[in-house]
Amino acid sequence: MVWIIKTKHENDQGETVGLELESEDGWLDANVRWDGCMEIHLYLVTEEGRELSDTLHTCDLQGLIERLQSLDSVCRSFFF
Repeated sequence: MVWIIKTKHENDQGETVGLELESEDGWLDANVRWDGCMEIHLYLVTEEGRELSDTLHTCDLQGLIERLQSLDSVCRSFFF
């Protein structure tokens, strides 16, 4: 997946303190802070446009990924 940097926020010293990112397919965007906390927006993308579907906030992206991978593993054992 390719991410597009829409906005880069810097402090007075020129250090990056936040990023606004969007996935190339428009399905996701994220507002990411320097401390690792972020808000992730999920969209429904149709021919007519793009509509916000859900929002997720996390300060532990790696932990969230691990939990989602575990969820995926359980689901696959039952349904796929």
